[in-house]
Amino acid sequence: MRLCIVGIGGTGGKVAQEFLGNEDLESFKLSGLTCGEHITSGGIKGVWLESDENDAKNKNKFFKDGRENPSDYPLYFIPHNVVPDNHPVHVAINEKYGYDIKKQGYVRDAQYLKAIFEIFEDDPVIKAKAQGLSSTNPIFDCAWAAVRPYTTMGKGKCDGVLFIISLGGGTGTGFVNPIVQHIRSTGKGDYPVFVMGALTEEGTASDREQYAKEGKRNLGAISSLYDLLTKGEGVDGLILVDNQILLQRCEGDYTLANRYLHQIALPLVAARDYPGEKPPSPAVRAFCVEGWSFPPILVPCYAKIKRRSNPEAALVEEAFSKGCLFGCQPEDADKAAVFCRGYIDSNEIRKAMQARIPRLTDDQIAVWRKLGDNRHDEVLILLRNPYGSPGACQKEGTLEWRLHRVMTSAIGYIEDHRSDLLYIKGYSESSEKDELTVTDETRNALDNYFYGERGLKEELKLAMGRLEGGEKPFFNRPLRIFDLLKAGHGSAGPMGDECAELTPAQRAMIQRMIQEEIKSMGLKA
Repeated sequence: MRLCIVGIGGTGGKVAQEFLGNEDLESFKLSGLTCGEHITSGGIKGVWLESDENDAKNKNKFFKDGRENPSDYPLYFIPHNVVPDNHPVHVAINEKYGYDIKKQGYVRDAQYLKAIFEIFEDDPVIKAKAQGLSSTNPIFDCAWAAVRPYTTMGKGKCDGVLFIISLGGGTGTGFVNPIVQHIRSTGKGDYPVFVMGALTEEGTASDREQYAKEGKRNLGAISSLYDLLTKGEGVDGLILVDNQILLQRCEGDYTLANRYLHQIALPLVAARDYPGEKPPSPAVRAFCVEGWSFPPILVPCYAKIKRRSNPEAALVEEAFSKGCLFGCQPEDADKAAVFCRGYIDSNEIRKAMQARIPRLTDDQIAVWRKLGDNRHDEVLILLRNPYGSPGACQKEGTLEWRLHRVMTSAIGYIEDHRSDLLYIKGYSESSEKDELTVTDETRNALDNYFYGERGLKEELKLAMGRLEGGEKPFFNRPLRIFDLLKAGHGSAGPMGDECAELTPAQRAMIQRMIQEEIKSMGLKA
């Protein structure tokens, strides 16, 4: 695999920097004189998508502004810069919906970019006004345009994409599904796209570091998870990391945590595959999604030990006992993708895995090997969907327990912060000068999205019930903010009477809803 690393938002950019750092220090020092190539592990390339230009320019020393010198690398890219100030699209969205798409840093709410994407996708008036820009969906199209050149769909060599995001903010996940939609719409349904997402940690001590209080962060996290895990033809796997565990391992040091995420990924992204074992990215993708209709959760378990004879059993035991980066019950996993570095025997890895998870058959365990250094052996195990035991949500340390707590917190925030979520107060909790009230049209849509009969609050309650009962998946119904089925025609909805046809995304949503309703009735579709 040769991946394109796409860091999104503040956390995504910091972790992406670890992946994209130049490994050839001499080349780096002399690059100004020799035009030496920027060398990364596995030949990966990448870009940082950010919304706050002030942070990108003044707080970042690694990524460069490609507008100043296109030959610079690696680059950061500010997608909303594609819309000029006071452009008709800028003005129209502000007037009709109350959103200022030119606001630096956007709004740090998970539903913000989701709403903006729906507006560009569904509103014919906005799409018409955007005709003079790069496309009718300019912000999200140009985000994909910044990624595409590094991929095999452009002129690059990366045969897969790995998004790196924080599950707790708003910028991170807002770009993922729109970019994936671009990839799938080109007919590249088998192009591998994965997400590494770090779930926000618990406790108020992190409020300042994360720029939001715990309840709001949990709502952002679960909203992001919901969108990622219910998107038809979406990402091929969410590599889910618990920042709580990660920071405990790194003694609260966020910089070390970012480096550790890169370290655990080396068996996946590093070069030097075993002879004859270079896996094409589509093969990895096919293994991860086979037999599963929703984007799967992949829990990473990592171990690194000093080289020894017959290390396989020790590696697997170390990965499960000390190296799981999200609490789970490994025996509930329905598949395991194992990436190794060092002198590893594939058959012995499978034996060690089956000794730990007897339910897994040979064809449910995939092993890919790379040559490592001369001192250590490493393993990265991606457990697919390691959850599903009834009552596990009451057991601390399980995936069900952790996500049940996040959902409980998110529901509490929805119930206690109605005015904030409907933007009656405005964009900022702390600064009066940033206050801006959205329009009645948007507020009605948000009210329906959060508090409607089948809105997010009710869907989270249903999902908690599924977790309690041991069902897979626990999210199974896509949600949209501007929903034609509920808004209907006229002023209550974003489409008005100007659009009689549904978009492909809306048709897919309706089809999924019908299938789920039929399933809930005990019938076959």
